Amino acid sequence: MYNTPVVDAHLHVSEDGRWFDTKYNATLSALTEQMDMGGIAKGVILGLAQLEQNDYLRKICGESKGRLFALASFDPTKQAVDGLTPYLDSGLFKGVKLHPRRENYSPMDERVFPLYETASKNGWAINFDAFAHSTRLPMDELRPAVFDRIAKKFPELKMVLSHCAAPWVMEAFFAAKSNPNLYLDCSFIIERFRNSSVLMDLLYTARHLDAKLIYGSDFPEEQAHRYLSLARVEFNELPEEKKRNIFGLNAIKVYRL
Repeated sequence: MYNTPVVDAHLHVSEDGRWFDTKYNATLSALTEQMDMGGIAKGVILGLAQLEQNDYLRKICGESKGRLFALASFDPTKQAVDGLTPYLDSGLFKGVKLHPRRENYSPMDERVFPLYETASKNGWAINFDAFAHSTRLPMDELRPAVFDRIAKKFPELKMVLSHCAAPWVMEAFFAAKSNPNLYLDCSFIIERFRNSSVLMDLLYTARHLDAKLIYGSDFPEEQAHRYLSLARVEFNELPEEKKRNIFGLNAIKVYRL
C-alpha cells in the first residue's frame, strides 16, 4: 500500500513563523515535524508574493537534502518575469505560485501573459489559488471556466488549480478533463467542506479523474499529518493505482520532482 512516496504538494511556511493574523504555527520546524509524523516523503512549499520569501525558500529547500521544493512567488502587477529566472534555474523551484485574489488581478489579465509564455517554454508549472473567496476580485474571475480559456490559449502551460477551485469542483473536473495541461489539487477542502456537495464532488473526481488530482494539505492552515489521515480515509475505497497517482505520482510528474 502506498509504495509511491507521499508528496504533499501544497505547503506554506514563513520565516518568522507567523501566519498573517491567525494563530497558526507556520515555522519550518512545525512543518518538518508534521511531515515526519505523517510519513510524508517530499513537500512543495508555495511562496506568497506578499511575504517576499523566495530567498528564504531557496535557503530552506537547499538545506532539506531533496525533501523540500518550492514554487516561486510572483505578483505580475509589481514584478517582472526576468526576476524569476535565478530561482527557477536553481533546481529548487519547480514552478510559480499565483494568488490572483490576494493580489487583486484577473488570471486573464494580459500582464500575466509574459509569465504564461515563459513558463510554457521552460516547462514551469503554475499553481493558481482558485478558491472563490475575495472581498475585491469578482468571483467569476476565479471560475474554472476562466482557467479553461487560459489552458487552451497556452496549451503547453502546466496549470494546477488549488483547492479544486471550490466550490466549483465539478466545473473544475470538466476543465481538467478537457485540457491535458490542467490539474487540480485537493488541499484544504476535505474537512472544511464536510457534509457538503464539495466533498462529494471531490470524491467523484478522485474516482473518475485520479490522473489529474494532486494531493496537498495547505499547512499551516491544515496540519500536514492530520490532513493526510483524513484524505486516506476519504480515498480508502479507491484502487491502489489511483491512490498512488493522487498521493505522489501526479505531483512528481507535474512538478518534476
